[in-house]
Order: sequence, then structure tokens, then C-alpha cells
Amino acid sequence: MLSRNDKAKLIRAWLELLRAPNLLTVPGDVLAGWLLVAGPRWHVALIVASAASLCFYAFGLVANDILDFKTDTKERPARPLPSRRIQPLTAVSAAMLLVAAALGLAWLAGSAAFDVGVLLFLVIALYNSMLKAASVIGPLTMGLCRGLNLLLGVAASATVFAGQPLPSYDLYWALAAGLVLTAYVAVVTTLARREVETGRAHLIGALLRGLLPLQALFCLLANTGWPSWLAAASLLALWPLSGVLAKRFYMS
Repeated sequence: MLSRNDKAKLIRAWLELLRAPNLLTVPGDVLAGWLLVAGPRWHVALIVASAASLCFYAFGLVANDILDFKTDTKERPARPLPSRRIQPLTAVSAAMLLVAAALGLAWLAGSAAFDVGVLLFLVIALYNSMLKAASVIGPLTMGLCRGLNLLLGVAASATVFAGQPLPSYDLYWALAAGLVLTAYVAVVTTLARREVETGRAHLIGALLRGLLPLQALFCLLANTGWPSWLAAASLLALWPLSGVLAKRFYMS
């Protein structure tokens, strides 16, 4: 049985593996996509889709470190898997549970959300297994993961409010926001390459945290009145918390 100190170390190891500061930036994609299309209308599907997006993101992070195990053993031996603070087989089991939970939650959020979720899973798997090292397509694929994450919120709202009028310009705004997210993350991913050697680690962390005000802007552009302002304020409130976490856990 683990002692209290061992439990604390294990929790810290998992928070490192899951890049704790990054997790704060994930639900905002879904929230922005939802508001841009559904407006002020709320439904439990928004919470379910947000939970699915967190599971997809966490799966991608764990899978990334599993596939990078040999490289990290040589170049980043202090990370959770190479240091054996988390056993590789445990990480594999966690990745399988996370993707199962992500797809299950996406299915509960509606058929359209499930379709987007399957596509998101495939893009994550493709990036981690084949495209990460590609100079241009790699960063674009990573960016696409974020764009699809926003579309997860769009798809969930489209399923819930099927048959109800959804103005076409709202959908265009959502697609534009998805493209902006894709481009933003693609640029950050490009800059993040060789971040330690180039001294960009702090800059990359700040740019990743910059997703929060960007998501807040998307929520305000939805122009739904107080729901937009509340969503934007909530996302901006996460900014200082992400900064505190970024001092203790790496973000890339």
C-alpha cells in the first residue's frame, strides 16, 4: 500500500504526464463552438462534450509519451515514463481507458459529436504515430486537433437543437474560429520544436496559455449577452491559475 508521500509523488507524476496547465485550455474550445452556433441555449450535452474533449486531449498526451518513450529515455529521462514514476504498461492502460471514455462521451453528446469525435481520434493517432516529425504537415495536424475540438461543441449543439433554426452566419463564424485555432496551434507547434535548445520553453508556455483569451474572444463574438460575458470571464479567470501551474509542470 502506498504511503501518503508516495501517493503525492504519483499524483504529481500524472499531472506532469497530462500537462496540467494545458488541460485548462481544452474545454474553452468546445464552449466557444457551442456559443457561436447555439447562442444562449444551454443543454447537458455541452458538459458531456467538454468532458469528451478533455479525455481526447489527455489520450493524445499519454499516447505521445508512450510513443516517445525511447527518445525521452535518452533526451528527457526525468519525464514520468522514462523515470518509471509511471510504468509504461500503466500508461498504455490509461490511454485505452481515456479513448474509450472520450468516444463514449462523444456518443452521449449526439451523433454529430460522435462523428467529429471519431475524426478527432484518428487525427490524434495519425499525428502521434506518423506525422509529428513532418516539418509542415505535422504542426498543421496538431492545429487541426484543436480546430476539431471546437467543432465538437458545434456538432453537439447541432444535434441537440436539430430541426431548430441555426443561422448560417453563425456556422461560418464557428468554422472561421476553428481555422484560427488551427493556424494558431500550428504556429505554436512549429515554434515549440527544439524549444529547450533555443530557450523558447517560456514563450511556448505563454502562447499555449494564450488560448484562453483567444477562446474568450470567440465567446464574446458569439454575442449571446450575459452567457458570452460569463463564459469569457470564466476563461480569463483560468489565465492566472494556468500561470501558477505552468511554474510547476511543463506544458509541451
